[in-house]
Amino acid sequence: MEYTELADYPLPAGVVTEWTPTAEEGDWTTDDRRLSYAHLEHARRAVEIGDDWHSEWIGTAFRIGHRLDRDAMATTLRRWYARHEAFRSALDHTRDVAEGEPAREDEFTRRIIAADKVDVAARRDAEPSSSTRVYLRVDHIFNTRINPLRWPHCLVVTVEPTDDAESFLLVFGADHTVMDAYTQVFAIKELTRLYEAALTGRDDSLGVFGSYLDFSHAERDHGSRLDRETAEVTRWAQFLSPRSDASCASQPDPMPAFPVAPDVDHDDVVAGATLPPYQSSLSRWLLDPEQTDRFNRACKALGANMQAGIHTALCIANQRVTGCSDLRFISPVHTRTELQWGEAAGWFVGLVPVHLRPGAADTFGAAIGPVAETSREHKELGTVPFHPIAELIGHRTPPQFVVSYIDLRGAEGADAWDEMDARVLRSATRSSDEVYFWINRINTGTNLSARFPSTHPGATRVHRFLRAFEQVLLEVVERGDTTFAEPQRTVGAGEPGSVGGA
Repeated sequence: MEYTELADYPLPAGVVTEWTPTAEEGDWTTDDRRLSYAHLEHARRAVEIGDDWHSEWIGTAFRIGHRLDRDAMATTLRRWYARHEAFRSALDHTRDVAEGEPAREDEFTRRIIAADKVDVAARRDAEPSSSTRVYLRVDHIFNTRINPLRWPHCLVVTVEPTDDAESFLLVFGADHTVMDAYTQVFAIKELTRLYEAALTGRDDSLGVFGSYLDFSHAERDHGSRLDRETAEVTRWAQFLSPRSDASCASQPDPMPAFPVAPDVDHDDVVAGATLPPYQSSLSRWLLDPEQTDRFNRACKALGANMQAGIHTALCIANQRVTGCSDLRFISPVHTRTELQWGEAAGWFVGLVPVHLRPGAADTFGAAIGPVAETSREHKELGTVPFHPIAELIGHRTPPQFVVSYIDLRGAEGADAWDEMDARVLRSATRSSDEVYFWINRINTGTNLSARFPSTHPGATRVHRFLRAFEQVLLEVVERGDTTFAEPQRTVGAGEPGSVGGA
């Protein structure tokens, strides 16, 4: 499953239909359940940005192998909204707070609407559009109409390809407050089954799950019990304390940023220069299925799993690029800790601080054990909300360097994703310094998606690091092990430096 921006998805030419949930104003009621910490912070940021809010969504694109039936699709989307209370909630901004003041609950009023009070309006084009015009249309809809302060929070567009009358593409975009990466993935199976059930009259065989609104309220109760002496708060404070150890010389800041060689200056921005508004983005396959299997078997032979192998390869890449083998980052993890949250739509994401320490190891095989151990050091912190901890310890810097590894092979329907042209999507992102790596293992191999600064030298550093990372993976695939030192390249005949060369 690739994780890309919409611009990188091969949208077909075809007839576009916009599907917009609708509701009567008088059917909404006030709801007293508290917002999750992430939801509250996200909404507060939307208030601060105001009319400049743009390109802040996540979504999914995939093909359904049936003709598009408008009645069946309308039924599908009504049922989708009915199944997830998060989709049927809205926020009203009711009061302002002083500049710099933390987000407060009483800034917003939450409203909800009953499942049977949501309808769906369809707007179908009379003529097909080119692939470019389809992209521009979908991108504009999602960029300008999806907002945490504006309902609906999830919009759907379908495209009936001009070259295939027996299938159609479904693309949806949503605000992050009602969706996370797992929701993006689960929706492929869910929407396909709902559509087929509406088309055929058969049962969809889908499970029923709880409400993200209930989870959010429970999370706030959890957060309210934290104080400065709570063990989880103390551990985060230690992780985010000023760095003095030489092993983290490439990442000196309390909140880990992307590593930089200690003797390299940080980015210098010329006064008055205009920075690119959006980050660079890439998605590429690191390993094919056979290479992935060989890498995994090498990790297993060393007594570890593939995640530990990926983390060890990151450490070796860091050593080769910056001279430091330790690596610090933030790892996002899901907080679906109870069965009732299993496939509920919502933002079920926690943060784990990670400090990988291979110690004195100088080979992949020797390092994978210590790296696996240190990667698990703070694992349980992912279920504790970070926002109240950040307030308690006075830390306002958001995550700067984020690394995610997920094995999605076990997800229901994963074996059909390639045939369905399925991809999870993200909008373009505005940030001058954040670096995010998403590494996904699926049936078709191991994929890397990344976003990072567009400016030099920031972008150059990321590309150099990723080249080193990919090289380490391939060395392990080839030999079952590798060294922290970059192997000497064998010079081919006729190349500069070879015997008899020019």
